[in-house]
Amino acid sequence: MPRRYSLGKRAAQQAETRKRIVDAALAVYEEKGVSATTMQDVARRADVAPGTVANHFGSARALASVATSQVLEELRMPTTDLFDGVEGIPARIRLLVSELAAFFHRSESWYRVAQREPGNPAWAEAEARYYVELDAMVRTALGPLETDADAVAVVSAVLTTWVIGAIQAAGHSTETAVRLVSDLLIAWLATREGAASD
Repeated sequence: MPRRYSLGKRAAQQAETRKRIVDAALAVYEEKGVSATTMQDVARRADVAPGTVANHFGSARALASVATSQVLEELRMPTTDLFDGVEGIPARIRLLVSELAAFFHRSESWYRVAQREPGNPAWAEAEARYYVELDAMVRTALGPLETDADAVAVVSAVLTTWVIGAIQAAGHSTETAVRLVSDLLIAWLATREGAASD
């Protein structure tokens, strides 16, 4: 009697192999960078044949795209649902600054990896995705000012790892940096709200 074939088991094995390959790629990227990592390096780290890596991803660029997208997901980039039930621009700005500061802290090591390879397509894709998500969060936080291009530009520019990091480098805690940045933005946005209602 022929053995029954289990499609579910095969799919589970493929998913596990794919995950192992992505995890291996991320480990090698941290050590060598994306540009210097070969499919052979990833296969060796994942303990699979190079052809297995190629079968799952097709190319080093496709693998890098999947892996860097996974990095963003694992770092838990805040999303617009963060503001559900939060009323008023000041409360939403304080929450946004706090959540982004936490995200910057979680992503610090990967940020350094990406900075070693300016212009790398995988990091450029991840960065573009980050800015799309940041824009959506800023506009949601701004509520009635979401169409104020100047407000969006200023809040987006201030909410960077450089600004929060510079305040921390001056000897302030993350909590103090969050408070200072929030206070600055809230005070400036109050002038925009007043101008919008005139």
